[in-house]
Amino acid sequence: MRGVVYRCGACPYLPDREFHAFHPVPNPPAEPSYRQLMDWRFRRSGGHLYMPMCPSCDACRPIRVDVAAFAPRDDQRRCAARNTDLIVTWQERGLDAERAALYRRYQMRIHGKETEEDPSEFLVADGGVPGGELHARDAEGRLLAVSVCDRIGDALSSVYCYYDPDQSKRSLGTFMGLAEIAHCREHGLRWLYLGFLVHGCAKMEYKARFRPHEVLEHGEWKRYA
Repeated sequence: MRGVVYRCGACPYLPDREFHAFHPVPNPPAEPSYRQLMDWRFRRSGGHLYMPMCPSCDACRPIRVDVAAFAPRDDQRRCAARNTDLIVTWQERGLDAERAALYRRYQMRIHGKETEEDPSEFLVADGGVPGGELHARDAEGRLLAVSVCDRIGDALSSVYCYYDPDQSKRSLGTFMGLAEIAHCREHGLRWLYLGFLVHGCAKMEYKARFRPHEVLEHGEWKRYA
């Protein structure tokens, strides 16, 4: 596969490191399929695909949950119980005023980022990869969380999740992960891909709590029960 390795600046996951990424040309490529590329460490960001290719570092390792075998932990059961009042639906990708306001509040309060730029290139552009969004609303119809997903072949891939920062007691990040698994089961999908599990990055550790899962290590999927 032809492509270019770009130096992308500071690593977003680990301190004192630079991030390099391989971008295929054309991007996205016609072949192989994105479903196959996910098993080669590729991820989608907006309409572009990339693969981490950092010198002397392979900490970014894809993780996927075995949907049929998944068994929630006690804390995940409690999270589900706290959110039985929420209604989760599958919607088309988009960025109306309601979603844009929720996204900006999330970025400011959770990540400390004030964004004035249009986030649609990141949240809506898909490079032709099919998918949609899971929306969680309360009994009054207020949008509390959005999970942007790709749905390809036998898998659902979680692209990005944002939620109401004023609802911290609900643990909405965990709840939306459970909602993604429920969606997979409803539609007969075998795997939920959660992006990268980055060893040494605390903000990524939550992904390993969904078990059993598999991590792509040195080109092979290793199972963790």
